[in-house]
Amino acid sequence: MADAGLDHLAPWLEGYLQRLKPAERRKLTRKLAKALRDRNAKRIRDNMQPDGTPMEPRKSQRDRRGRLRKRKARMFPKAALARNLRGVARTDEVVVSFRPLIQRTAEVHHFGEEAPVDPRIRNSIRVRYAARRLLGLSEEDMSAIEDETLELLDR
Repeated sequence: MADAGLDHLAPWLEGYLQRLKPAERRKLTRKLAKALRDRNAKRIRDNMQPDGTPMEPRKSQRDRRGRLRKRKARMFPKAALARNLRGVARTDEVVVSFRPLIQRTAEVHHFGEEAPVDPRIRNSIRVRYAARRLLGLSEEDMSAIEDETLELLDR
């Protein structure tokens, strides 16, 4: 679900990163994984997409009497929790992903797929959900990655 947006960093950064010891690279990737996880979680809580546009709001629902229900709650309340959003750091890569129990729901909303409203019910109605990008890299994320990397290299 994440972008391959770090490819443009590779040409000038690869030479510097090769000079780092494996322990320093792991330290950098751990720091970047935590920062990216926190930034994505904040965007999900704020119902913003990585490019800065607001997510398409939910469709309004009606109560038993036919009146419109007011929705004030956030759209993905549990997806942004640290226990459900993982930042995995390896020596040469950083991966931000969802826990497997949350992953299918996140994929449906991220890509705008069709899915049953309640997957526990055998013949549940199927709905096409609006595409709401949950994970990704913004320009601010890219500049933060560059800043963190340059800060470590300056030491």
